Amino acid sequence: MEKQYVDEFFEHGKLRIPSFRRFRNNPDEEFGDPFEGRVSAQITTPTGSHAISAINGQEAYVLCATTVESRSLEAKFRTEYGFRITNSLGFANCISSHIAGFVGGFEGLCSYRDDISVKKFIDQSVAPPDTFSNPEEWSKEYEKFVGVQSRDAFLIKRSRYSHQAEYRFIWFSQGIEKDYIDITCPEARQYCQPINSSKSMQLTANAPAD
Repeated sequence: MEKQYVDEFFEHGKLRIPSFRRFRNNPDEEFGDPFEGRVSAQITTPTGSHAISAINGQEAYVLCATTVESRSLEAKFRTEYGFRITNSLGFANCISSHIAGFVGGFEGLCSYRDDISVKKFIDQSVAPPDTFSNPEEWSKEYEKFVGVQSRDAFLIKRSRYSHQAEYRFIWFSQGIEKDYIDITCPEARQYCQPINSSKSMQLTANAPAD
């Protein structure tokens, strides 16, 4: 990220976290992706198959990181600054405490392929509607099932983005999705280190020989 945002994070703990909607509408090819937050899945269970095609409508915020530190990636993102997360779980937990209505989340490596749909078989069956007292109760249970089984789609990206080697954090909340949220979370700084690659390169070049 740009230097001013790195400075704001380490000075005050300020951080802006965008949503899936923000990424979908970003015209910058490197920062945006029209498929973000979209789910296409085929879930097969012992009692039948479930085809899912949807756009995430739940309030959700996404922080994208990379597992690669390189000059070529800096050039694509047009900055030599950023920060390194040294404890991803501790970092994510701190952030979650500053998101109003937080209900859960996950983190992980993105996978890259041309077909971004999810296809899998699970042993868990979906309970039939007649086992519930009313249709709304069954609908909520089914939505929960769909949400859990299709969330893998949020970690799948098209092959054209494979150079990003992305590791992402996703926080879900109760409310109406916004383009982004601004939070102040100074305690998250303990799990991070600032990066200025140009300074690091200069220090390395000026280091005395052994």
